[in-house]
Amino acid sequence: MASVLLVDDDQSLRAMLSFSLKGSGYTVYEANSTVDAIALLKEQVVDVMILDMGMPPNEHAATEGLRLLEWVSDQMLNTKIIVLTGQSADETSYLSIKYGAFDFLTKPVEYDVLKRSIDRALLFLKQSQKLKEQEGVQKVELDLEMGNGVKAARNAAELKILKQVLSDTEFNIHEVARRLGLKRENVYYLINKYGIERS
Repeated sequence: MASVLLVDDDQSLRAMLSFSLKGSGYTVYEANSTVDAIALLKEQVVDVMILDMGMPPNEHAATEGLRLLEWVSDQMLNTKIIVLTGQSADETSYLSIKYGAFDFLTKPVEYDVLKRSIDRALLFLKQSQKLKEQEGVQKVELDLEMGNGVKAARNAAELKILKQVLSDTEFNIHEVARRLGLKRENVYYLINKYGIERS
């Protein structure tokens, strides 16, 4: 059964969406802040997150939503994020996609529209997992500033791939070394180089 996390400080909206989602057969979790969402994501595997960008203490800005998007990206979670917000659509949608959101919807949203977005997100999630399992293929996206030179780009790619494989193997150094074609001491060197700590 697919799981959905609702992150919104509007309790009545959460209750309404939760009721509809449960009626469609989803397992539903709720959080009313970035802090609560992070705490839950550390304990539960969530397939899709529906995220309001404007939450306390900055209800009228996208800072809290962006903070959560960035945290999910840093933790290499497979959770697909659908942004659902009443913020300025043009600016917020740009920032949402930049920080890794799967889709962007504006409030108020019809439930059928939201459900179609969730279904697309789940399809992408399923097919990317299938590709990874059957063909060993995994897509790693990099956001690079081209003006910073080749070394910065190489380091960014190295860090992203290392974090992804560490996450996939649950920090099994032997398996990380095998997958990357490195010696274990080289893996430890890279972990120390980038200051990566086991979460």
